Amino acid sequence: MIPLARGRFGVSAWIYGDAPLTETLARVAAAGYDGVELPGEPDRWRPAELRRWLGDHGLVPVALTASCWLTTERDLAHPDARVRGVAVDYVRRCLGLSAEIGAPLVQMLASGEPRLAPIATRDAEWAWSVAGMQAAAREAERVGVRIAVEPLNRYEAYLVTSAREALAYLEAVGSPWVGMTLDLFHANIEEPDIAASIRLAGRRLWHVQVADSTRRGLGHGHLDLAGVTVALAEIDYRGAVVVEIMAPGPDPFQAIKDEHSAAILDKDLRESLTQLRAHWPRRAGVDRSTR
Repeated sequence: MIPLARGRFGVSAWIYGDAPLTETLARVAAAGYDGVELPGEPDRWRPAELRRWLGDHGLVPVALTASCWLTTERDLAHPDARVRGVAVDYVRRCLGLSAEIGAPLVQMLASGEPRLAPIATRDAEWAWSVAGMQAAAREAERVGVRIAVEPLNRYEAYLVTSAREALAYLEAVGSPWVGMTLDLFHANIEEPDIAASIRLAGRRLWHVQVADSTRRGLGHGHLDLAGVTVALAEIDYRGAVVVEIMAPGPDPFQAIKDEHSAAILDKDLRESLTQLRAHWPRRAGVDRSTR
């Protein structure tokens, strides 16, 4: 089993949009981070070149994100069995890529696709998703890479939107290879008390993504980062802390808005890392112990 990336501060690579991955990795490293969350696109890059690029920039892969934004054929909860089969195969290939580059987990939505309402019924789609995740979990066990399910806010998804729903989903899947991601931007919308939700998740929480309440960098909203820090320490959180922010401007689903976006992101990343280091002073060093 690849150990979780405890002590790593990382960045979600997708925040720089369609920029070449090597350019994005250079920006992440220049901002002072030692980890990166990579897009889950097994057909786009060869493992050897990913390993080389990561090494060139001194970065460790802390996760892959199994993305569903590019196609509807990655939907574990879709009524069409063929689509569900394609989705499971895609997750398996993401797990394989993760294993080859040393990323400890694949993080993803329960449905695979961000839909606001069921195509069939919620109960049916829940059952299809659970069955697909169980199949993916068997591959996760085989290759030694975990899966972390991310609740998404109600304005972007419907199947699993909160920590409590995620834990019910994990219970239904019933695999020790499937845990949970908590994205603090979505949690700011859905969780009445983020710190309490972290404590509720406990040792099932394997991956944390951070952004302030505005989805800008830390310090640009009202996120209680100190409270989050305390709660993560209480559960002995063992994963990475990954900054996933957006540049300001129209269209919340478009990463790069204009010619100023990348420079704004660079600045927000540096400021966010300063905040993270201030709140996790003893975690700035990397814990490489086996989990």
